[in-house]
Amino acid sequence: MLLLKPEPTRRAKEIFQEACCIENMEAKFGRTLSKDEDSVRRFILTQSPILGRIPFIDEIRKEFNKFQKEKVDAILNKLHQVDAIHLDNDKTNIVAAYPFSGSETSHQVYLNRKGFKRVYAMCSIDALGMSFMFNCDVSIESLCIHCGEKIEIEIRDNEIFVLNPKNTVVWYDMEYSCCAATSVCKHTNFFSSEKHYEDWQKGKPIKKGNLLPIQEAFYLGKLFFENRLDN
Repeated sequence: MLLLKPEPTRRAKEIFQEACCIENMEAKFGRTLSKDEDSVRRFILTQSPILGRIPFIDEIRKEFNKFQKEKVDAILNKLHQVDAIHLDNDKTNIVAAYPFSGSETSHQVYLNRKGFKRVYAMCSIDALGMSFMFNCDVSIESLCIHCGEKIEIEIRDNEIFVLNPKNTVVWYDMEYSCCAATSVCKHTNFFSSEKHYEDWQKGKPIKKGNLLPIQEAFYLGKLFFENRLDN
């Protein structure tokens, strides 16, 4: 029986610490937000798996109808500024509320909790982190970004129970710019093997990042998302 635990390596901890320095992780965890700002952040994150999508802005305004529309919009703009969410150019839709994507991606996640629907993750690390964020079993269906082979991961009790292909690895991109949604998330993906990553990388400019075994990537997902709803 396959049982893979998150592997707390020094490298994964260093990657997380560097991300904390580059990104506004304290805000993403809600620690530097006002009570009202954090209430909106938490509503978006907790409603996304119930709806199977990120809430629409009108739904958020309705939930917080005790606030003036202008206040809700100001809070959403603040969450966008600190990269807790990412709004589209017109600021009429939320396109990312990490770990959730507002559109289809190659990372489909099924959270095994009553009332939850399939969601799309922004990247492979976000997909792996959802089991810790919601403390429930998770099924992930994704693709090798090089060959398109289906990748299946089953997580039970925060351990990987099924991994197909068994040599699946994760490229974690660290070329952050502007916001995670438009930079690192686009390039953080699963590969069916280390060789497929090497084949994919041939002829491309060398990028800043790390190729991670699945257990190390799993631990990184834990660091990013385990306490996302705790404060």
